[in-house]
Amino acid sequence: MSAVATRTEAAGAIGRPQMDHSAPTLFERYRVTLEDVVLRVWEDLALEGGAECPVCGGSMAPDGCQGCGAELD
Repeated sequence: MSAVATRTEAAGAIGRPQMDHSAPTLFERYRVTLEDVVLRVWEDLALEGGAECPVCGGSMAPDGCQGCGAELD
């Protein structure tokens, strides 16, 4: 058996599958998760001593949010 490479597709040849990027894949990170938000707050609290509250947007200290009282345990 032999094959010949040509620059044009033969009539009826199977084309390449089209990639559909509208649907997320298993490992594609396309948005921020709750885990990402909480980890960022923990990191800011540990490194800077304060963070933006993920609940109300107020000022969060290690003992909780000054505005709404939310805490990370």
